Amino acid sequence: MSEMDTEDQQQPNHQDQDQNKDQEEYKALTSVLTAQLQYKTWAKRQILQPKQQKWASLTGKEQSLLAWFPGYLQKLEHSIELNGEFFKNVVKTVSSSWGVSSNGDGNDDGGEDWAPCSHQDLDKVRSMMIQYVREWSEFGQLERDVSFGRIIQHCELLFPEVEKRQYLNVLVPGAGLGRLVIEFVKRGFQTQGNEFSYHMLLNSSFILNSTYCANNFLLCPFVHKSSNVGKRNDQLRQVYIPDFNPGDVSFINLKYPDIPVGELMSMVAGSFVDLYGPPDLGKLCETYTNDPQATQFRLENKGKFDVVATCFFLDTASNVIDYLETVKNCLSDDGYWLNFGPLLWHYEDDDELSNVIYIDPVTGEKQKVVTPMKGLELSRDDLIQLVEDSGFKFVKRESGIKTTYGGDPVALGGWSYDCEFWICQKKLN
Repeated sequence: MSEMDTEDQQQPNHQDQDQNKDQEEYKALTSVLTAQLQYKTWAKRQILQPKQQKWASLTGKEQSLLAWFPGYLQKLEHSIELNGEFFKNVVKTVSSSWGVSSNGDGNDDGGEDWAPCSHQDLDKVRSMMIQYVREWSEFGQLERDVSFGRIIQHCELLFPEVEKRQYLNVLVPGAGLGRLVIEFVKRGFQTQGNEFSYHMLLNSSFILNSTYCANNFLLCPFVHKSSNVGKRNDQLRQVYIPDFNPGDVSFINLKYPDIPVGELMSMVAGSFVDLYGPPDLGKLCETYTNDPQATQFRLENKGKFDVVATCFFLDTASNVIDYLETVKNCLSDDGYWLNFGPLLWHYEDDDELSNVIYIDPVTGEKQKVVTPMKGLELSRDDLIQLVEDSGFKFVKRESGIKTTYGGDPVALGGWSYDCEFWICQKKLN
């Protein structure tokens, strides 16, 4: 082997790395699309078939006591099929804009090169319907008022001059299906949403870009819930989305014609820490990479945002310190961080391990450490102290704000949270 050959072997092949990354991204993306196409078959297997089998196992006398049950099963199947048609419409509408080819025959496998989906992907399609209810239906209005409404109200108080809001930069990490982003845009703020989940990204793209009027689509989002049901039709009821057309925010121009509403919104896909974190976090991991585009994006976003608005987001962190460092990095010196949410730490029961490569700040030496995803679940008081110790000062803080997340207002039972709300600014030396 020549010296040149040796040198080529030692240097990483960036073209191969980029190709492998693209392949992994395509696999992750198409597995989500596959899950949405296969929802109907999966839901029938999960919900309908057990009920059909249970009905068939009853004696004639028992069946006579539940004469309504066969009709209920037919309605349940119809509801599942309506949901399946909705998600098939999502896939058909957004796949090409995401650079995904389809075989065009409308079957449940999608394109020939689409990746298969996991049970987790299918279950996320189920939860996606509840997210639609929360963000884009009249049934989610109360939840939105408590959480989104509180954030928006305080931002309007902080920046009362509507004409000047277009020159401010607002960031919404964990943007979900985009409702909070739209609420900022409706009030004239230049707003960027950031989201990591392909499930959220694909469906937000659909609802934000493919809606032509209010109540454009329907879902039967409660079919998966058979407990705490008062009336059987509560489980089968249809929910129309969106409650208003997200593309029609031009009414602000009636009073403020010079605000370029159509140019105020953007969405960015990727890890919050990777895209907005500090350039010298001191480690590399799944959520913080040395990808050249991410590295450049981090530099561009340093101190850029006048408002960072996090809602039901902080507890999604495996290491919440990374989130705090990221907020501090991308927030301007006189900007505001508004946070609302509970402390339902998402990784508390996660037994997976991740590789973290720590980089010595002096020598640059790297050390790989295998670390659990769980383990840094802080109490409320510990988190508040950490926020202060991380370089923030509290301007306003409220505790014990009760709300639900994706709750069913007519259910006989449910889960509620005591949430925190605060407004912070960076401490300036």
